Amino acid sequence: MQAEVRGERRYRSPLRQERAADTRHRIETAARDLFTEGGFVGTTIAAIAERAGVSAQTVYATFGSKGALLRALLAQMEEDADAALWRERIATEPDPRLKLTAFAQWSAGLFASSKAVIAAAQGAASDPALLELRDEANGHRRAALDALAGTLEASGALRAGLSRGRAVDRAWILTALEPYLAATDGCGWSDQAYAEWLADLLISQLLAPA
Repeated sequence: MQAEVRGERRYRSPLRQERAADTRHRIETAARDLFTEGGFVGTTIAAIAERAGVSAQTVYATFGSKGALLRALLAQMEEDADAALWRERIATEPDPRLKLTAFAQWSAGLFASSKAVIAAAQGAASDPALLELRDEANGHRRAALDALAGTLEASGALRAGLSRGRAVDRAWILTALEPYLAATDGCGWSDQAYAEWLADLLISQLLAPA
């Protein structure tokens, strides 16, 4: 009898996992849609739960808070934008110009994939959860740029007199969200046009003249 119970648990575990994954997906989909429609501040956990067809307690049990839910959405969008493949491509590209071009393309793709959610969060810039999320994202971006500048410095590709730290500063300014939004929303540029512009700037600002 005990063996049968253990066998039943092993059989039912994948089903529970599948249901949990489906619940998580429905909550994320509902949150993304509602954040886009009403913004981060205007969206409540109760509304997300109703849209997803679950209880508010289920949303809290799955994610913990609205800020954590937003963090999960952005992480999923990064994964959907093939983050791992882009990181590998950038890291293994030996040509400095092509490396920076790939980084610009990756930046455009990431901003494009998460644009709606980012825009929804813009109106709640003073929210403690979003401030923490922004600081976390900025930390990750600066670490990635430092690693990138380090490879350029090691290969002797940086402009004469440009330190690694100053190279990171320049790339930090150029790859911020605001220029992307100004280019695509303000000027009507395509994501490809933005990526080409960013690549040209990164190359001219960081690399020694060809």
